[in-house]
Amino acid sequence: MVRRGEKLQRLVGLIGRHATSEGRTPSSVAGVDLFRADGPTPIRCAIYHACVIVVAQGRKRGRVGDEDYEYSPARYLVLPVALPIDAQVVEANPERPFLSFSIQVEPRILAEIAAEIDSGAPGSREASRGIAVSETTDELLDAAVRLLSCLDSESDCRVLAPQFKREILYRVLNGPQGELLRGVGQQDSRLGQVARALNLINSEFDRPIGIPELANVAHMSESTFYEAFKAVTSRSPLQYLKEIRLNRARQLLVWEGEAAQQAALRVGYGSASQFSREFKRRFGRSPSAERAWALEMGELAGLRPV
Repeated sequence: MVRRGEKLQRLVGLIGRHATSEGRTPSSVAGVDLFRADGPTPIRCAIYHACVIVVAQGRKRGRVGDEDYEYSPARYLVLPVALPIDAQVVEANPERPFLSFSIQVEPRILAEIAAEIDSGAPGSREASRGIAVSETTDELLDAAVRLLSCLDSESDCRVLAPQFKREILYRVLNGPQGELLRGVGQQDSRLGQVARALNLINSEFDRPIGIPELANVAHMSESTFYEAFKAVTSRSPLQYLKEIRLNRARQLLVWEGEAAQQAALRVGYGSASQFSREFKRRFGRSPSAERAWALEMGELAGLRPV
């Protein structure tokens, strides 16, 4: 029997071989990204899309609202919906870098797998928080090793990797956070309804979006929608929209060299002064100072968040 430590070392070798530079590295398998950091990082504000994150080595901490979620080789992270997260790598060094990989969560596939699980009807928990951590099991590690081993072969990536991705999602659905993921795959669940509103915000954040429109998309009354949305995201709908806009503006400023006024317009701000105030409140620096700070922190050398 392969011991847990040996499984983790195999995972470390696979991720390390295919993620040779710091930051996020898209893999040859659709929906699977690798991540590497050679040392602790400052807190970075980023939008994490719906995914499951498994860590092979090191530790990372994310904050949503007033709660911290730490994930490591002992605990994997579950994000059933897209959320703004203040995250930082807290344990890593060049000899033992932080190494992880993520699998995109697709509601259709979740619904298919959940329908095939012969474990009775799902429970009735509603509007759960849109983030959780759980103990990484040996079965999950086995599936992770099988999936990432496919990266060494183009044909394995095409033929075998989709099955191993489903196996990992199956393990999560059968675990403590299964109910959370099931909610995303069920269109009539509270979480599924909120997820539709989140998808609208993330795809059309650059135009005016109000609570009536979001509640209509979610098929809820405005009051019920507001409560459910805040339970899932720890934010009001308008706070969430603001964070999505500001994080996108930061990407434009830092990674595309956009001027502050133009970035503000592209993400839906009509007032440059309001944008500047809210940007500084969110990130602690003015828009004009953010790129210089990112360069100083090494972000422009490739250390992308997420």
